[in-house]
Amino acid sequence: MSDTYKTTGASRVEIEAIAPEGLLPRADALRVAGWRLIQVLAISMPEGVELSYSFGLELEMRVLRFMARPGSAVPSLTPVYAAAFLYENEIRDLFNVAIERISVDWLGKTYDVAEAGRFDTMRLSMTSSEEGAR
Repeated sequence: MSDTYKTTGASRVEIEAIAPEGLLPRADALRVAGWRLIQVLAISMPEGVELSYSFGLELEMRVLRFMARPGSAVPSLTPVYAAAFLYENEIRDLFNVAIERISVDWLGKTYDVAEAGRFDTMRLSMTSSEEGAR
């Protein structure tokens, strides 16, 4: 299923609902066609965590979107877009999404969180010298 939105100017946004297992083949097709990774967005929903992967080419944006259900694994985008490791480590730490085979895996140490998977209780880890500089 796909929705297309016209924004101001000449740009266009297309949002495509996919299954988690469709992420890598779809992202690889976009990469081959010259699309760049713009962002990965995670939103907590009652049924899980909605993940939106945004890609851009000239004035167009395409979003691949799916729901990461509790207890299910999500493939890492890093085999296709290496820089995705930054988004994926953060999403795993803050939203407790099981992302498999992240190329640069910080093993849950991206942030020092009070409770894993609860970004609302997050506190950034600082050394005592950094705290004194604030």
